[in-house]
Amino acid sequence: MLPDMRPVLKREAERKLIHLTGLTVPVSLLLLGRDITAVLVGLALVVGLILERERLRGKIRMPAVRDHERNRVAGYIYYILGSLLTVLVFEPMIALTALLMLSLGDAASGMAGSAIRGSNVRVEGGRRLKPLPVMLTILGVCLIVGYLSSGLTGLSFPVYLAGAAGATVADAVPISYRRKSIDDNLTIPLCAGGMMALASLI
Repeated sequence: MLPDMRPVLKREAERKLIHLTGLTVPVSLLLLGRDITAVLVGLALVVGLILERERLRGKIRMPAVRDHERNRVAGYIYYILGSLLTVLVFEPMIALTALLMLSLGDAASGMAGSAIRGSNVRVEGGRRLKPLPVMLTILGVCLIVGYLSSGLTGLSFPVYLAGAAGATVADAVPISYRRKSIDDNLTIPLCAGGMMALASLI
């Protein structure tokens, strides 16, 4: 590892440790059910929006905010919003798997991508497509997540394979709206859940 990459990897690891707190959402789905989980995540979103407003006004500082997020809504807001929509839209076991893919798959992708310069497809100067090693990393982790959770969720291999593919595409390909890139914390669980919902109908 190049010495100048160590700080980058350290910062990314700190961000992803915070990211892993999102595992509380699938755990809540299991223990408390969809309705209570949706209420709790909705409350977290309200609190997050209040904090984000204060951060953007310069009144508070938030840990592990990326440089390109300093003057725009940070990724954790999209994470909470994506989690809420996933819980509301999909049946619980698909939602649970999609949220695990977001939390663990995206964390693995971020760590892999931090070692490759310019791999962030959602910032100016980034690639149009994430490098193959990063795509293989998130795909592999999501497949492992699908397999290990399948005993609980009852999802078949074709279903969680579709979810892993959806998560990989959402992570690797920048999706834009009105020339603004959409944060993958929002698109990963929705694409993964959508693909699994479609695959379960076949």
